[in-house]
Amino acid sequence: MVFAILFAIALIAAIYFAVRFYLLRSAIVRADGELKDINSHITQNHVLRLPVPDRALGALMTTINATLQKVREERNSYAERERLFRSQIEAISHDLRTPLTVIIGYLKLMRPDDGDREVILRKAQSMQKLIAAFYEYSRVIAGDFTIEMRPLDLNRTLKEVFADNCVLLEAKELKVAASFPDCPVSVEADPSALERVIVNLIQNAARYAQKFFSLTLSVREGRAVAIFENDAKELKEEQLPRIFDRFYMADSSRGSGGTGLGLTIAKNLVDLMGGTLTADLKGEGEGQMLDIVLTLPVSGQ
Repeated sequence: MVFAILFAIALIAAIYFAVRFYLLRSAIVRADGELKDINSHITQNHVLRLPVPDRALGALMTTINATLQKVREERNSYAERERLFRSQIEAISHDLRTPLTVIIGYLKLMRPDDGDREVILRKAQSMQKLIAAFYEYSRVIAGDFTIEMRPLDLNRTLKEVFADNCVLLEAKELKVAASFPDCPVSVEADPSALERVIVNLIQNAARYAQKFFSLTLSVREGRAVAIFENDAKELKEEQLPRIFDRFYMADSSRGSGGTGLGLTIAKNLVDLMGGTLTADLKGEGEGQMLDIVLTLPVSGQ
């Protein structure tokens, strides 16, 4: 009789803990699903709830919810700082453009044989380019750069922009190579944005290449792939992930007249057009090459 009672108690306890374990496990699985959903909609004020009462899990849920709240607050704070930063850049750029244009105008009226004129004019024009880059960056990041997608021949656009900017490459006395297909390569893109991307990539190569630059276009698996390649023996592998960061310039590039915004603007514009812009290093030493790869979907594929 005693054995039967003990067995019944043990059986009841086993059933209780089994049910308890099942409910807690179900609660954890459900919480995991809710957390994944919250992560995909982090800006919304959703919180985790525990369907089964449990002190330890309840404390964990409270901690997770508090962490989520701090993440949202920091995200909102970051978004506000970015908005103010963009607004400040746009305001400063706008305020500087007009007087700088006047200064450059007066400099052009000075005597050509005045040695100081050329130095001042060169510095003023460099500042003008910097301001233009700031203004363009603020427009792209703020979403003020309107993208109007339409079918374009990437092959023709590349050739035309490449020809227009060859003088930059020739000024650096670079060995230049180019390879384009014999047929049109149709892509969906914004004409102005696409031209800006190509110009920025060529200017970047002209600024940092020392001996060599090449531009090739091909079609691979339904995507147009344009590769802008230049020698980059001093660029290090650990610098590669930051190459599209705003204002980032490798130490070897300082003093070259860059703003650190050209590649950032290019990548943002390519993203808006549904393409990709990536960077890769290949080779070693004197033969190390930097490949900036522009990829866009081919129309009709």
